[in-house]
Amino acid sequence: MPKQNVYLFVMPWRHYLRWSSCVMEEIIAQNMRPWHQIITLEDGDAVPDKIDEAIKTHDPAVIWCVGHGSPDVYTCECTTKYLWVGSDRVELFRGRIVHLNSCYTARRLGPHLIERGALAYYGSRDPFWFYIGDPCCWPNSRAVRAVFLCEHQTIASLMAGKTTLEAHQDRLRRYEEEIEYWTVGPGKNHPHAPGIARILNIDMSIATFLGEETARPSPPPPRPISIAPLLSMVFGGAVLAWSQYR
Repeated sequence: MPKQNVYLFVMPWRHYLRWSSCVMEEIIAQNMRPWHQIITLEDGDAVPDKIDEAIKTHDPAVIWCVGHGSPDVYTCECTTKYLWVGSDRVELFRGRIVHLNSCYTARRLGPHLIERGALAYYGSRDPFWFYIGDPCCWPNSRAVRAVFLCEHQTIASLMAGKTTLEAHQDRLRRYEEEIEYWTVGPGKNHPHAPGIARILNIDMSIATFLGEETARPSPPPPRPISIAPLLSMVFGGAVLAWSQYR
């Protein structure tokens, strides 16, 4: 049984994948809480053997990966083939929530993961577009971060205690908000605003969610119980007992 609150992030850097990985680092930093266990495999560590080892060792409830893809295949660092339809490796994803930030995998690989026992899947059914007009990892550039802030909202929402369906709904809502920002909001005067808005519209239209809708990998922690009423009862009882035996 995959472990609640355990998240594995596979974050290759090369072949333009650093743009996505950088924003995910930002999402993790903003949403991580003491009860979360975060495992990251970046750059040269985002390779098949280390991914397999991390899954087997940590048993994560959620696996997020960025990489180039096709309808049947997801690739990791240096476009190394990692996960494909019919692969024995698919069994490693049984019972887990999977988000593949890659092109096309919602066509066949995503449904195949669900058929083979994955709990839920997020991905894209056509090419996933993004803007590279500014350097990656540039925190002042909303333009290069825009699509990833939307797409990665699933992770932010899951870490916040939401269900898999709620996370997908938040993902779509974030796309809508970002499109508004670039069309009629403060971003409309950016020289590439029309293109950024078009990219956002495309990526929102191909955003796919499959599987269990009510799964919650990070249940909210128990609400603290105030001890004031309890102390009052104890103190009151003590006073009553003292008064009786004076």
